[in-house]
Amino acid sequence: MDPLTDFRGDRILVTGGSGYLGSNLISHLIQNGCEEVHSLDLEPSSNAGPKIAFHRANLLDSEAISDMVRSIRPTLVYHLAANLNRSRDFSNIQKLMDVNFTGTVNLLNALKDIPYENFVYTSTSEVYGGNNITSPFKEEGDFTPASPYSLSKYCGEMALRTFSDIEGKKYIILRMFNFLGENLPINFFPSQLKEKLLHNENFPMTMGEQVRDYLALGDVIQALLLAGKTEQVNKVYNVCSSKGISIREMAEKAKKVMKSSSSIEFGAIPYRNNEVWNMVGDNTKIKEALGWSQKESIWNYFEET
Repeated sequence: MDPLTDFRGDRILVTGGSGYLGSNLISHLIQNGCEEVHSLDLEPSSNAGPKIAFHRANLLDSEAISDMVRSIRPTLVYHLAANLNRSRDFSNIQKLMDVNFTGTVNLLNALKDIPYENFVYTSTSEVYGGNNITSPFKEEGDFTPASPYSLSKYCGEMALRTFSDIEGKKYIILRMFNFLGENLPINFFPSQLKEKLLHNENFPMTMGEQVRDYLALGDVIQALLLAGKTEQVNKVYNVCSSKGISIREMAEKAKKVMKSSSSIEFGAIPYRNNEVWNMVGDNTKIKEALGWSQKESIWNYFEET
C-alpha cells in the first residue's frame, strides 16, 4: 500500500458521500485501508458495507451536525457537499450561500473541539473569473468569481481559512476543474454528448468555443487521497491537467472515438451570460507539493460504452 495514501486507522467523515465524487472517493478510501468511513448526505448512499456508516442530515441543522460530529469524532474530513446550481441568476444567491457558506460554517463549528488531522474542502475552478485574470489560472490570481455558485464556494474557502487560522487547524482547499469518468451523471456536457453519440442521435450544442480543462475521475480521486495525507497543509491547490480543449473539439473527437453517426448541431444552443471562455488551470503547485501527476486519458471515458 502506498504510504502517501494509506488510511489505515483513520476515521473519516465525507460530506456529500452519496454524490458522484463522494461515492467514488469512499470506495477508494476503503481500498486504501480505511475501515471506518462516515458518509453524510441528504439522500441515502449507494455505498453499502460494514466499513461505511451513512448519516442522513442537513448541514443547515447545526444541532444535528454537532451531535453527529461529536459521536463520530473524525480524524479526517472531506467536505464535498454543496448546492451545485451553476446558473448566472443572482436571485439564487441566498439558497447557494445557505448550503455552501452557512453549511460549511456549521460543520466547522461542530468540529471546533475535535482534534482532526486535516480538513479537505472541494472548491471549484469557477472562482476564477473577471477581467484581471488570464489562463492558465494560478491559485494566487486576482480573480472575481464567475457566478453566484462560485461566489458561495469562495466564501466557503474564506470561512475555512479564517476558522483554521483562529483555531490552529489544518486544511487543504482543492479547486476542482472539469472531470469525467464512468457513470458520470447525465447533467454534465460529456455525459450528455456520450449518450447521444452512443445512440447515433443528433446533439445540439453551442458553437463550442469554450475551452475547458478536463481530467479523468481516477486522477481527481488521487488528488483527494494525497490531499488527505499531505503535510503541505493550509494551502490551495488546482486539480487540473493544465491543458485546454474546446468543447467543440471534444465533441468532434468523441464522435470519432465512438464511431458515431450522430450529427453535432453547433450553434443550436446560445451561450450563457457571463461565460468564462478559457478555463484552464496551472497544476504546477499540486505536482510539486503533493507529488500528484496526471496518469489517465480523458478519452477512455468515450471508449467505455
